[in-house]
Amino acid sequence: MTALPTVRQLRRWVGELDTALGRGADEARLWLATPTGRRVRALAAQLLIVSAPLVLRHPFFKTPVGRLVELAGGAALLIKAAEIVRDWEPDPLGRPSATA
Repeated sequence: MTALPTVRQLRRWVGELDTALGRGADEARLWLATPTGRRVRALAAQLLIVSAPLVLRHPFFKTPVGRLVELAGGAALLIKAAEIVRDWEPDPLGRPSATA
């Protein structure tokens, strides 16, 4: 388990990501391929996994569509999405990645 980042690190990472997004999707993909980008993706995935029970209490899940998502395994879907974010390795050259 990695140590939690400091508030200063989080602010710096958000600033770097914001700058990269401002320059376009290609620049953001390049940033996400860096070691810092990998760490941010891993942290975002951990946060999504831990917060899945809270997310499922959102009022959206009281609507008919929300109940359908919940029945379909909303928590499992959130955790799978977090795993995809964590394991995704962007191609820094911007080529589409091959999926197995």
